[in-house]
Amino acid sequence: MAARVITSLASQEWISLFTSFTRSAYRLEALQHYTDPSEREAFARFCEGQDPQIDLSWWTAMARKQTAAGRGMSRVRVIIEPPSDYTRFELVAYPVMAAAGDDIRIISVSAGRWPAGVPHEDYWLFDDRDVWAMRYDDAGVFLHAELLDDRPAILDHLRWRDAALAQAIPVNDYLRIPARRAS
Repeated sequence: MAARVITSLASQEWISLFTSFTRSAYRLEALQHYTDPSEREAFARFCEGQDPQIDLSWWTAMARKQTAAGRGMSRVRVIIEPPSDYTRFELVAYPVMAAAGDDIRIISVSAGRWPAGVPHEDYWLFDDRDVWAMRYDDAGVFLHAELLDDRPAILDHLRWRDAALAQAIPVNDYLRIPARRAS
């Protein structure tokens, strides 16, 4: 059977993954920079020291609805210190997303290090069974998401999720570290 691939994060097929899971949605974010055309203006404002004016309304409404229904949403973001400009941009949005029910956690590592048992690849895991490997080019441009449906791959991703969660701290705890406030 051919692999199931989604090539647009704006497609209805992709969006439906976030409205149809029944228990949990988990994300590992490993890249230090993502290039998304929809964020270009907000990121430019952020880099100029202005309020980025990020529109999170769709995400926060969805997160509130899913968590109110008893469905868990979580992610772990690996941050190589010092954080890239893009990572600092994401850190503006994360508290708003967390307040809406997205349990966002951080693993902070120094340059040249990586957390034990955690892959260098991004993925989404829905209901502990549907693994979507996120593929990006070297500039952080999304290429496609591929459904990995073989049992060994699912078990690897579950193990990696558990390893990441065991090493991560809540985003608001990370942001309270004095060095983070100065960033």
